[in-house]
Amino acid sequence: MENILIDTDIVIDYLRSRDKSSTELIKLMQEHDLFLSSISEFELYLGAKTVRHQNDLELLFSEVEVVPFDFGCGKIAAGIWKDTQSRHQHIEIKDIFIASIAISNDVWLQTFNTKHFKGIKDLKIWES
Repeated sequence: MENILIDTDIVIDYLRSRDKSSTELIKLMQEHDLFLSSISEFELYLGAKTVRHQNDLELLFSEVEVVPFDFGCGKIAAGIWKDTQSRHQHIEIKDIFIASIAISNDVWLQTFNTKHFKGIKDLKIWES
């Protein structure tokens, strides 16, 4: 059993799916310990347009641990930023923050958008 930080897109896929049991989120939940970054928490609440969406998120948050962007993550994020900029690679700051949380907590990151995280040193991308 691995510890896996799920990216925002994994949750969005679950929320949009009619057959929730076949989603990546449910498959991962059955075999691994899942975590969600505080950055993804923000993104998901920002996108929750209805009370039903907010209720779905509350249910999800009761099942996964939300991991904060805390002391140490800032240093890691700054290192990622400097490294990628030196290689003329642009990665959105929210993705840098999510990656730094995964690295700081030594967990795998599962995302459908692997290209968003390409080239980040020390980041372990989960491939199912």
